[in-house]
Amino acid sequence: MRLPLVDFLRLIRVNNLIIISATQIFAYYFLTPNLSYTQLFQENFLLLLISTFLVAAAGYIINDYMDVRLDLINKPSKVIVGNSISRRWAMFLHIVLNIMAILLALLINKKIALLVFICAFSLWLYSQFLKKTYLVGNILVALLTAFTLWIMHIFQEDMMVAGIWVYGIFAFATTLIREIIKDTEDLRGDQNFKCRTLPIVLGVRKTKEILLVLHLTVIGLTIAFCTSFVALSYSSYKIYVMFLMYMLILVIIPMFAMVWFIRTADVKRDFSRLSSLSKWIMMAGIISMVFWRF
Repeated sequence: MRLPLVDFLRLIRVNNLIIISATQIFAYYFLTPNLSYTQLFQENFLLLLISTFLVAAAGYIINDYMDVRLDLINKPSKVIVGNSISRRWAMFLHIVLNIMAILLALLINKKIALLVFICAFSLWLYSQFLKKTYLVGNILVALLTAFTLWIMHIFQEDMMVAGIWVYGIFAFATTLIREIIKDTEDLRGDQNFKCRTLPIVLGVRKTKEILLVLHLTVIGLTIAFCTSFVALSYSSYKIYVMFLMYMLILVIIPMFAMVWFIRTADVKRDFSRLSSLSKWIMMAGIISMVFWRF
C-alpha cells in the first residue's frame, strides 16, 4: 500500500532537497571567514534555506506533472502524479510552494525575492518547453544548480568569492554531464515522444564522445583547482595536504573511473550507474569546501 506522505516526499525528491540545503549551509559556514556556527541560525539565512528548499520542491513537482506520459515508459514504477497524488493536487502544491518561497524571500530583501521568482519561472519553463530540447534544457538545469551557490554571495557579500565561483562552476559542469547521461538513460521513452535531446539528435556514440570531452575538461579543471587551493583559501599547508588526499581518493580517482564507464556504457543500466557515480562525484567535490577555512 502506497502512503501519500511517503509519495509526496518522493515527488519533491526530499533527498535532493536535503543535499541542496546542506550545500548552502556548507557554503555559508566554510566560505565565510570568521562566521560562527550560531550565525547559521540567524533568521535571514533560515529564510533563504527554506525559500530555496520550497522553490526546488515546486520545480520537482511541475517536472513530474509535465512528464507523466514519458515516465510511464521510462520509469513506470516511480510515477506518482496521477496515482497517489492527483494531477490537480500536484499543480496546487506547485503553485502554493512557489508563492511561499517568494514571500519568504521577500522577507529577506527584494533582490533575493526577484531571484527566487526567476528560479521558479525558469523551472516551469524548463518543464513546460525546454526539458527535452537539444541541450538548452540541460544547460538551464546546470545553471540553476550552480545558482543555489551563487545566490549565497548575493545574500552574504563577504563570502570568499573565489570559493563560490569554483564550486558553482564545478556544480554546473557536473550537473550538465549528469543531465546528458540521464537523457541517454531515458532514450527509449524520449524517442516515443519525439523529443530532441542530445542522444536522440546525435546518437549514443556521439553523445558518449561529448560526455568524454566534457568530463575530461572537468578533470583538468579539478586538478588545476587542487594545485591552486593554497592561494585561494585561508588553509594551512597541513590542511592542504589533507585536502589533496581527500580530493584524490574521493573525487579524482572516481572521475578517472567514470572515464572508463563512459567509454564502455551501452545499455540503460550502464547509464544509470554513470548517473549515480556523477552524483557522488559532485557531492564529494562540494563537501571539500570544509577545508577552506581551517
